[in-house]
Amino acid sequence: MFYKRGCVSWAAWRVRRRLGVDFTNSYRGVHWGNANNWDNAARSAGVRVDATPKVGAVAQWNAGTYGHVAYVARVNSDGTVPLEEYDKGGTHVYGTRTVTKGSVENYIHF
Repeated sequence: MFYKRGCVSWAAWRVRRRLGVDFTNSYRGVHWGNANNWDNAARSAGVRVDATPKVGAVAQWNAGTYGHVAYVARVNSDGTVPLEEYDKGGTHVYGTRTVTKGSVENYIHF
């Protein structure tokens, strides 16, 4: 189980709902935990991790105590990436923002 009202629980819910992937904190037998572990967990679970945004991917950052994840809602023709996220900066609220492709550390493709 992911921490309630955190970025990881929200991103996991979004992946389940939008992609139909039965994603949990033990997906494919790997413990996913905090956002800053998701890139390593994905690789261990055989899930593709790269620098290419795609609708439905999870944007992932390792910085900070816990890292952060967000859901890629769109990829614009100018290379910007609109994200949906929860708990950015510890706010415990839903938000959207648009970032540049390269400002995201990793994209995880379920």
